[in-house]
Amino acid sequence: MSYKEKLELVRQKNSDISKLKKELLDISTDIFDDFRNYIFDKYSKLESFGWSQYTPYFNDGDSTIFSANTDYIKINDEWVDDCNWSSEVNIINWGTWNSETRSYVGRVDEPNPDYDVELSKACSEIIDFLNNFDNDFYLDKFGDHAEVTVAKSSVDISDYDHD
Repeated sequence: MSYKEKLELVRQKNSDISKLKKELLDISTDIFDDFRNYIFDKYSKLESFGWSQYTPYFNDGDSTIFSANTDYIKINDEWVDDCNWSSEVNIINWGTWNSETRSYVGRVDEPNPDYDVELSKACSEIIDFLNNFDNDFYLDKFGDHAEVTVAKSSVDISDYDHD
């Protein structure tokens, strides 16, 4: 095969890849919209969910890479890791760390009266769903340095300051 034939093959493959990326984005967008309708119909307490996504600014020698932070989400405008409804128990005392068993000895906890089963299930289902898409989808669909908030009838994209 001559270099001109190889070059034409490269052009064709690049064209094929572009078409497949467009097709994947279209299908992913359609699935995302279907899921949005499904999740809000299923969980009556769910008003919104969202996440941040960005390319870090720092450069310590390593490349900075765009990432959608879909494991760290907001539910109803509250970061799940900071809310009181997401854990079944409140830890009263962590006890002492045992490095051999890699567990806490003497940990004391109590049932969390604010635990919300419905929102916790919604949160797990949302995270599982969001993990089906790659960062290219999130970047193409919502942009860089963005906080995305999804409600039943809208998707809001705002600037995200992550310094």
